[in-house]
Amino acid sequence: MPENTSKYLSYKEAWRRINAATTAGYFFETVTLCESIISDRLLSYVRGVNPSSKATAQTRFATLISDWRRLAGTLPVHGITDLGEAIDQWRIARNEVVHGMAKSMPETATPNLESYMKRVEAAARNGVALARAVSKETLKNGS
Repeated sequence: MPENTSKYLSYKEAWRRINAATTAGYFFETVTLCESIISDRLLSYVRGVNPSSKATAQTRFATLISDWRRLAGTLPVHGITDLGEAIDQWRIARNEVVHGMAKSMPETATPNLESYMKRVEAAARNGVALARAVSKETLKNGS
């Protein structure tokens, strides 16, 4: 199967699962799949603009964001900031929700579950918007 066909089918399935997970309230799956799409788009851009880049599929998300922002220069506005800053802020929120349900300092309570799940949902919905925006931006620039 040609590489582009395989990539297309992977993206099609990822978006199907994102939509199904979001509808069903499985926001952790949505967050995870959005990170996969965003990371893939950033990696593709970084390697396309700088073929000698050492970035790989295992490169840290923060590093990919930083490399992309450096190489892309001016990015479009997304909300009240540029797309690069919005993605970096989402990365921080993603870390908090992915690790926050059960992980806490010893003898420290975990967050209130209801407010925590609202943050997870917000991260999921924001991740969907950002995955769409970064896909559009990187495709516009040929990667």
